[in-house]
Amino acid sequence: MRDVIEIETKRLKLRRVRMSDAPRIARFCNDPGVGRMLAQTPLPYLEAAAEGWILISRAREPGKHFTFAVEIEGEGIIGVVGAHAQKDGAFEIGYWFGRPYWGQGYASEAVGAFVSEARRLGPLAAGHFVDNEASGRVLRKVGFDYTGEVKRMFSMGRGESVDCKRMSYRSAGADDDHLRVAFA
Repeated sequence: MRDVIEIETKRLKLRRVRMSDAPRIARFCNDPGVGRMLAQTPLPYLEAAAEGWILISRAREPGKHFTFAVEIEGEGIIGVVGAHAQKDGAFEIGYWFGRPYWGQGYASEAVGAFVSEARRLGPLAAGHFVDNEASGRVLRKVGFDYTGEVKRMFSMGRGESVDCKRMSYRSAGADDDHLRVAFA
């Protein structure tokens, strides 16, 4: 994962985020349906915030933070998936997709492909707000199970703390045969 620069699936390309992605990131994350489901995304979400987030994601410590844009050829970025090192040594998986791309299997495909590489980093963890069962279904589909822990997390988009169901990675849920990975 440390040297992975691109992952391709049947329909999607996962690649490093670019500054040119900022307008679409801002458009999608400014949608309350998306922004309210993320812990660190304020609403409204402006293009300047997206640009700042891209700069920060590029400057983070190598080997500890991985952020990939999810792209459909000809359309551009449709979402983001990433993993970030935690104090306990696990990597926290997170993702979001723009509303026009919900319900089409893109999240399962992209997150599954990403996890197929990220599992080499060590233990994987994830979570979702209790009112985002769709995210829980995606995570279960790609190999995560509920730990039974519910943790309160502050959501910038909501302006309040929300219960978050915690999950951990159990096994390969994605079909690795359909991946093509490019290394640096």
